Amino acid sequence: MSSIQDRAPRARWHWVAAGTTAAVISLSALGAPAAFATSHDQAGPGQVPEAAAATTAVAAHPISATAIAQQMQTAIQAASPGTTVGIDVVDTTTGTAVASLNADQQFYTASVVKLLIALDTLGNSGAQADPDTATKVTQMLSASDDDIADQLWVAGGNNAIIDRMVAAIGLNATTAPEDTAQWGETLTTPRDVVSIFHYITTQAPAATRDLILGALHNTAQTAADGTDQFFGIPDALSGANWAVKQGWMDLDSSTTLDTTGLVGPAAADQPYRYAVVVLSTQPAGTSWSAAGAALTAGVTLLHAALK
Repeated sequence: MSSIQDRAPRARWHWVAAGTTAAVISLSALGAPAAFATSHDQAGPGQVPEAAAATTAVAAHPISATAIAQQMQTAIQAASPGTTVGIDVVDTTTGTAVASLNADQQFYTASVVKLLIALDTLGNSGAQADPDTATKVTQMLSASDDDIADQLWVAGGNNAIIDRMVAAIGLNATTAPEDTAQWGETLTTPRDVVSIFHYITTQAPAATRDLILGALHNTAQTAADGTDQFFGIPDALSGANWAVKQGWMDLDSSTTLDTTGLVGPAAADQPYRYAVVVLSTQPAGTSWSAAGAALTAGVTLLHAALK
């Protein structure tokens, strides 16, 4: 979304709370050295092989979901000082957090709210969307088309879309914009965006799921407004399977840039195993290229974790 202001019961799927250390990845996987015991010649009873005596086996220290996210935050802030970032990366096969930081802090959705507009427009009947609606939703998502979002936002009753989807999905901290005309100023949290992706893949009707995921998988590099959408996930994880919804927005007080989506290793049996959400509030006036490069720097650190 551009500077035109893409300004935009509670079911919990997130089994592991943000900041826990349930998901661990060895430091060696992230490039830190680790020493491991190796096999040696058989020693006699009570003896330690000579080589083993000289080498102490050291297990790799685990790194918590919070620590991984903190590394990502450091990389993002190094590239864009003054940025506030929220991160939630979840293994959808287990519900385990891979990286989590400020997962319950609210950020502007910018165009990420188009996921909710799409779900509301397509409905929950399971019926195939008519060709015109399917084309509009696909274009709105893959090209992040603001004009179509405007049309569907008004047709759906503006903030009523957010109210309906919050209730349907069970979102804990997503709120409609104060200015009903500015859908991009909807507020959400990284954790709620993960819940939206979980809803799309597990609860939305098959026709809705397939249409949305197809559009997100085929996200165009250049958005309808001319913005390069390949920052964050698409740029940093180019060798992976991904289906993404990006967001960007200029306000007088800040620049919003979000990279969100489903990601899986290229050879994985589950093409979209991980939900990856990185939301950011960057200083006002930050260029799109600099803001995008910052998110890419952070997401790049997930390479070792998303296996």
